[in-house]
Amino acid sequence: MTFLDFVRLTRVNFLVILGCVTLGVLIMFGWTLRQPVIYTATSQGYVVIGAAATPGEILQNLNTQQEKAVTYATLITDRAVAESVAERLGMDLPPEAIAGRLTAAPVENSGQVTIWASAESPKLARAMANAAVLALGEQVQSLENAGLKEGQKPLGLIKLEPLDEALLPAAPSSPNYQKNLLYGALAGLILGYGVALLRRSVDRKVRTVKNVEEAGVSAVVGIIPIADPLSQGHRGVQENLGVVSEAFRSLRTNLRFVDVDKPPRSIVITSANAHEGKSTVSANLARMMAAAGQPTLLIDADLRRPSLASSFDLDPSVGLTQVLVGDLTASDVLQATNTPNLQVITAGRIPPNPSELLGSQRMHALVEDLSREFTVILDAPPLLPVTDAGLLTATCDGALLVVAVGRTAVEHVELCRKVLDQVGGRLLGAVLNMAPRRGLGSVVYGYGYGKSDFDQGYGESSKRAASDTSRFRLPWRPRTGSKDPLDLTEHIDVPVVPAAGRRSQTVADEGPTSSVAEPRAARK
Repeated sequence: MTFLDFVRLTRVNFLVILGCVTLGVLIMFGWTLRQPVIYTATSQGYVVIGAAATPGEILQNLNTQQEKAVTYATLITDRAVAESVAERLGMDLPPEAIAGRLTAAPVENSGQVTIWASAESPKLARAMANAAVLALGEQVQSLENAGLKEGQKPLGLIKLEPLDEALLPAAPSSPNYQKNLLYGALAGLILGYGVALLRRSVDRKVRTVKNVEEAGVSAVVGIIPIADPLSQGHRGVQENLGVVSEAFRSLRTNLRFVDVDKPPRSIVITSANAHEGKSTVSANLARMMAAAGQPTLLIDADLRRPSLASSFDLDPSVGLTQVLVGDLTASDVLQATNTPNLQVITAGRIPPNPSELLGSQRMHALVEDLSREFTVILDAPPLLPVTDAGLLTATCDGALLVVAVGRTAVEHVELCRKVLDQVGGRLLGAVLNMAPRRGLGSVVYGYGYGKSDFDQGYGESSKRAASDTSRFRLPWRPRTGSKDPLDLTEHIDVPVVPAAGRRSQTVADEGPTSSVAEPRAARK
């Protein structure tokens, strides 16, 4: 994992990691509250050796003091020391309990021994520390005189004398809230990243362009970000969707260069499953094509759950099914919309045999005839649940697969490609829909840029840029009245042409960045 992968993993799972850290802190805080409050007092003893007469004896005594201090510190947990402390303080506790509250350590390069005593109250801790020094001194004296014969006078050359009395502890030594909460946060952080890595390893949803390419789709021709009007359904067909409009313009332009020699005249819009935004993409793409001056026909070929009639507020009673059964002609069911150059054929009555109608020779002839006059966009049912979209693609110039970011599985994209290959259909490319606007760069490249990177040039400044048509006008103009979808209008956005195995630029940069051949003077 690279550093950029780590950054993206952190950003994508930030709430999970934050939740685990918070949980760790709360658990440790609750555990700390249940711990008993302990105070610790400190006392010190000093190893005393008989007076020395010469400098050599002084140095020898100093070395002996340090050695004795190390030895005496280990005696603090002796049973005799614990019993002496309990006797001095009148404590009714077993020696093991007393010994467990006492610790000692020698002070480096000196003859001192530091003793710590822990208790439930500051006064008791101080009393135990002072008593422990005296008890340890008695034990030292007993050991030093252990070799004397009965009735022989103690030598008293080596002693452990107490220094200043222990101070009263001002604050408890345990529990340590700061230390415990830090440990809890650290444990939560480790747990959070563990969950994030687990989610990453089992996550098979499409989240980046690379995921689509791994599924065998050669090109991503568009990335549509999330927007409130679109989230309300494809009723969000509006004149100005801000940055989303720019995304649909980029999709429209990329489609013109999918096959320059044989541009698609009939395009099926489908998805792997329902509720992935295929109808929204169909309606807005058709409007954008019509807005560019190209006569466009949008057909609601979803004869199971038609929706375009309500989207454009059209008459749903007559439509495609009546034409296919021979009751009406295509010209009878064409319905105009508020967008110039855009007409719609609704689904009409829902038939009992949608697959047979859509796969019929009459449907093939109808699409072929209409594509001579219009660029035909067909809103088809999802590919995986039913066969309708596959049958339509086999009779049309190609299909666009709408993939919902974070919702469509990579395996479903692979299966859709196989279905189209089996029926002889052509997959023009994929459209990533519902891409998060914040971090759109992670969708394109797999690692992160912020929201501002996507909005730059498409906010309020995009209105000024759109008015400056000279920035986007190519050095030639379209032929008047031409119906060729490759005819370029006055101020279209010019994309980087998507190619197999390469990332396609789906959001137009500020200013022309085309890879198509342009006159040298125009590029300058």
